[in-house]
Amino acid sequence: MKLRLAFACAALLALTLVSACGSGQDGAQSAPEEQGGTVVGTTAQAGQFPWMASTQLAAGAPCGGSLIAPTWVLTGKHCHNNALTDNPDRWQVRIGSVDRTQGGELIEAKRFVDYPNDNVDLALIELDKPSAVKPLELIDQGENAPYVVGAKAITLGWGTDGNTKTAAQVLDWTPQSTAANDTCDGGQDGVFCGGRPAGQGSGTCVFDSGAPYVWARKGFADDGTPLSTPYVAGTLRGLNNESCGVPGQNDDWQSTGSSYGDWIRRQIGVN
Repeated sequence: MKLRLAFACAALLALTLVSACGSGQDGAQSAPEEQGGTVVGTTAQAGQFPWMASTQLAAGAPCGGSLIAPTWVLTGKHCHNNALTDNPDRWQVRIGSVDRTQGGELIEAKRFVDYPNDNVDLALIELDKPSAVKPLELIDQGENAPYVVGAKAITLGWGTDGNTKTAAQVLDWTPQSTAANDTCDGGQDGVFCGGRPAGQGSGTCVFDSGAPYVWARKGFADDGTPLSTPYVAGTLRGLNNESCGVPGQNDDWQSTGSSYGDWIRRQIGVN
């Protein structure tokens, strides 16, 4: 775990200490200055991506995620794998709001379920109660289209723009294009490469980890709205992912297809 995770954990530690010293009731904090997420992105509109999830830990928002079943959120395993972050009793998940600080549903986390291979950065958060939001669909078993070089997708997040140490307040989305495995650390353990179109490189940074790589068979409108059923084809890795907006350097994405999708379906009890 390198730059992305180290930066996130340092920022989380500072935020947690502030919260412990009395930043507000139930880990609340004063409203931050409104700031868009992702390094390069477009502000999401209210109600546009209701299944997008913001994980909440004390006063921070360490990772993104996606609601994939009424009581399950998909995210990255690295988001909770140290002593500071590994207790689900300290976590909440906000779903159905583009503003990570208010609105939508704020639901307590019940437990984490991690993919058993340490090199596979997938985790599930079981929620304490069902969400009323319609979940994002898992990519169909055997569907390979999102992983073909040149496939179009989007991602979303509340990540820093690279100039701050806190998660953004407002959700952004950014176009993505699947790239060759030699443009990131792709090709093993279900890792594939993706970044901004035309070889522009990463559009994500710290606190975007765990966010979905969203694919739709008919693509997306200019405002990012899917033109057909959207599917989660991957999650943004934090393990060894150092791109953080570097031009020409693509992000590492963890596949949710093939055997990885089978594992997810077994855990959440769907076929």
